[in-house]
Amino acid sequence: GSTYMKYFALISILLLLLSCSEEPIRDNPYDPGFDLPEPEISSLDDISLTCKLLSWDYELDNIEGFMINRRDDTVWQEEIMVSPDERTWLDTAAAVNKHIQYKIKAVAGENESDYVNSVILDNIIPVPTDFNVVQENVHCYNLSWEQDYIVGEDGFILERKIEEGEYIQIAVLSENIESYHDEWEYSRDENIVYYRIKTYVGEEYSGTVFTNNQILNAPSNLNYEIIAINRLAIYWEDNTDGEQGFKIDKKVGDNEWSENYAITSEDIVYWADENSEINQNFQYRVYAYYEGMESASIQSDIIDNNIPAPKNLSLEIINENEIRLTWEYDLEGITGFGIEKKAEEGTWELYTENIAPEIREWTDDECVHLDRYRIKAYFQEYESVYSNVVFWGMENMNYVEGGSFEMGDHYNEGYSDELPVHEVTLSSFFIGQYEVKQGEYEELMGSNPAHDYGVGDNYPVYFITWYDAIEYCNALSEQEDLTPCYNLDDWSCDFNANGFRLPTEAEWEYTARGGVNWMDNYRYSGTTDNLGDYAWYSSNSESQTHEVGTKEANQLGIYDMSGNVYEWCNDWYSVSYYNSSTSVNPYGPVTGSSQVIRGGCWYYSISYCRIADRNYYYPSDSYRGLGFRIACSSN
Repeated sequence: GSTYMKYFALISILLLLLSCSEEPIRDNPYDPGFDLPEPEISSLDDISLTCKLLSWDYELDNIEGFMINRRDDTVWQEEIMVSPDERTWLDTAAAVNKHIQYKIKAVAGENESDYVNSVILDNIIPVPTDFNVVQENVHCYNLSWEQDYIVGEDGFILERKIEEGEYIQIAVLSENIESYHDEWEYSRDENIVYYRIKTYVGEEYSGTVFTNNQILNAPSNLNYEIIAINRLAIYWEDNTDGEQGFKIDKKVGDNEWSENYAITSEDIVYWADENSEINQNFQYRVYAYYEGMESASIQSDIIDNNIPAPKNLSLEIINENEIRLTWEYDLEGITGFGIEKKAEEGTWELYTENIAPEIREWTDDECVHLDRYRIKAYFQEYESVYSNVVFWGMENMNYVEGGSFEMGDHYNEGYSDELPVHEVTLSSFFIGQYEVKQGEYEELMGSNPAHDYGVGDNYPVYFITWYDAIEYCNALSEQEDLTPCYNLDDWSCDFNANGFRLPTEAEWEYTARGGVNWMDNYRYSGTTDNLGDYAWYSSNSESQTHEVGTKEANQLGIYDMSGNVYEWCNDWYSVSYYNSSTSVNPYGPVTGSSQVIRGGCWYYSISYCRIADRNYYYPSDSYRGLGFRIACSSN
């Protein structure tokens, strides 16, 4: 029995020892040693400048509560206890213009979790944006700004200063205001106003934003108009409301500025100078003023008040001894016009004066070939420079009086493209007395493409493409101060220009037939039976070109219309063109692949020298027997 009792006592002791080695179970947050978990911050919301909402999650609800603390920059504030069932806390006294942060911990009696920190918020008072000033007049300004994104401000403070003065406070505005009308009245002689605005919350302020504006804005878009020879007007745009007016300064030639030359009243944006100096250059400058204050000025370009020359002097040939001059002139107030004339070997002489200022045409019935004319305008003792020069005819250019003729194969001996014979009417024109010579071409264009088949200054130029020929025409026009006929971008011809060009096919044939003498009905240019006296062709050329003008001329005094070299015409070639040709000044088909050539050449037989014979060549190709002669309209 005693042994049994010993064993029982030993087992009891072991069980007691085992039970004392396990930790006690603690499920009460208030129990000593209870390990409170940390709250988990889920968000920190920026409600307004002074209100921030802290939110968190927590798994226990049988605690005493939560302790929350806020730090403004570096200083933690007093702790605040919130109830255990709360999961949000609204801070309605957040410090502005500080970097703020929150921390939170759970509390149960003597037990506390560790603090958990929120993110740091930059709680800086924002400035308004899009701060603008719009001037209503010299006394009133409308200010505006954007503030929709600012929540919780107490309002806005506006300040103003003039030029280099001090800022003064002009308004304290309540929250959500986005505009202000500033109206002020007092004498001033300074021209720039500055504004600044800031947001405020209590005694704290945002940064400032600035804007400025000229009280008097400078005028703009200063322009002028010459009304008469001694009267000029200027006009401008007014960019200010409420100015007293505008001051105008004037500068003549190299003289100093004449200040306050004229003063206009408010809103007047036009002024006429009734004494504008003739044949002088001058300038104006204009600026707004109010009391002793002036805007910046706007200055005109230098104005040339020289009496303008008449423009676009043109000569129209009425007959061999009579011409009509016409011109353009826009300026009013002149005394009249004077015309000078120069014979071919003479000097310029005043031919007529006292042509009334309203006249725009004048006729001379005593002109001869190569007489030159120019015209000037005058006012009292002042004169313009001379206009462009025009002349009756040109050296080595023959006048061809216009008329009607029968174009095509009169003898019914040629090809189908020479038919049907049809009537054509042409205006008067000039055409070269000779084919263009190698010396002329080289002097103007810088090179001579001719070789092997007659070379020399007075030989016709050959190995010339159609493009080469019209480039020569334009270059010669520019050299003679005439308007080029050709647009070299698309190779089109302006027949109204007064420069040189290639003859049309109709002009070429009319000239070859002798113009108004066409009813002589020659087979070749100048003859029917004696071509060898008039042309170089295969039977007499010795296989080369010859100097121009060494055979007989036709009825118009024009050489080598048959033979020597073929001549480019302006027209595109079409085998059927005579079926659809216009009857008055035909210019050929609208388009094509080859250009018309006329007249035959030294290489070809007699039949190709017929006036009616038509041939063609690609415009980019050249040939040993192909050259050109120039023409121009009678203007």
